[in-house]
Amino acid sequence: MPAQKRTLPDELSVEQLAEHCGVTVRLVRAHQSRRLLHPPRRVGRRSIYDHSHIDRLALIQRLQKAGFSLAAIRALLQTGHNAPELALAWHAEGLAMRFPTLTDDSDPDLQVEPEGVAELHAQPGAWEALQSYGLVTRGPDGNWHGTHPVLVAVGRRAREMGMPSTEITRLQLQVARAAFDLSREILDSFNRIFAQRPSGNGRIENYAGMSAVATALVTATFEVQLSRVVRGVVGIPSDAP
Repeated sequence: MPAQKRTLPDELSVEQLAEHCGVTVRLVRAHQSRRLLHPPRRVGRRSIYDHSHIDRLALIQRLQKAGFSLAAIRALLQTGHNAPELALAWHAEGLAMRFPTLTDDSDPDLQVEPEGVAELHAQPGAWEALQSYGLVTRGPDGNWHGTHPVLVAVGRRAREMGMPSTEITRLQLQVARAAFDLSREILDSFNRIFAQRPSGNGRIENYAGMSAVATALVTATFEVQLSRVVRGVVGIPSDAP
């Protein structure tokens, strides 16, 4: 892509942009109307595009190829920073975390704890329950994939400590149910506040801000309570530093 960019002029028409990116002019304008693509610079009656539009269209194509919806892509782009790139990396890492069926011996480097997988396969409905809470997905090959690298890493560490996969699954589902209910409650609270504002329409537009505040709220509160429980188990006074 960089070598190709150098052969292009700094200023592009919508037709040149579409041709270079392998899309239609109609799609370029549709992405603009959806606020996925930033508007061009106007010079008189001409719309001038540049290489930043090429980069944005390429990023949108990569996200779509990875399975992200247009609504999800817009949310990622509005979040800013490197959120889209992080999402792509997260998606790729999640795909690599494959829990193979018992009869699948392909790609051994991608297998995650075959012993633990066997225990999960032995639990009727275990995978479907995990899927219902978004913890795993099932691919067209019939194999299950972890949807979050941290969850898979935690499961691996718990097994190394001697915790059975059945107990890990039970805890995952219990926490997932509680987290889902709590997330809905937080979202409802945010919506009520936003709806009370003079210009509010009951919808949260600042996705990045809402997500950051909600995550910090849950994380900090949970860490405090978990620390209190651990201190109690090991006999450390709750007011000790």
